[in-house]
Amino acid sequence: MSLVITVRGEHESWHPAERGIVHLAVSIDGPDRSEVFDAALQSSSRVHALLAKLASNDGAITRWSSDTVRVTSQRPWNNAGQQLPLVHSAAIDYIARFKDFDALALFIEYVSAVDNTAVKYVEWELTEESTRAAHAHTRRLAVTDALTKAHEYAASVGLTEVTALAIADPGMLDHVGPAGDHDPFAGAAAMRMSGAPSDGAQLTLNPEKIAISARVEARFSAR
Repeated sequence: MSLVITVRGEHESWHPAERGIVHLAVSIDGPDRSEVFDAALQSSSRVHALLAKLASNDGAITRWSSDTVRVTSQRPWNNAGQQLPLVHSAAIDYIARFKDFDALALFIEYVSAVDNTAVKYVEWELTEESTRAAHAHTRRLAVTDALTKAHEYAASVGLTEVTALAIADPGMLDHVGPAGDHDPFAGAAAMRMSGAPSDGAQLTLNPEKIAISARVEARFSAR
């Protein structure tokens, strides 16, 4: 007698962050368009100079980019429903990818003191090579988990030989889980990342480890 066993395997692994990506913006509002534009350029030039130095000399930055200055104008309304004088806004966004987390912490301290500049958030990631390796490793362990389940199910009914019939990404095999069971990781491994600076006289960053998760569906024959 042979029995078909269909299961879902999953695995999650955690990895230290290898890159820190800082998102920051230079932005300013004011009644005079020229003054707003000039102030944004002055602040932006300080940020630009530091990023260029870190990228060329220290090697702390793997790559960075910035938007051109965007200037917009609008007439806001007050609580009484009256339209106020024209307000001009200038903004420049920056993204920089750091491989040196100490340099990233010092950079955040520096730009926090630059007029009209604010760090929006920092995200963490692995290198592309590490990400590919982590995904492959996690998928293999997800398959191992599915095989372990199949052996356990087979043993529960007195069967000992288990042979793989099919292995697929979630949703590609029929009758695995109830209908409408949508997997947030469906089709691929998924990555979560977060982190926050700690308090102290000197800024230090404590990135959380990055989770790589994978799920697979598998069908086995047991006898």
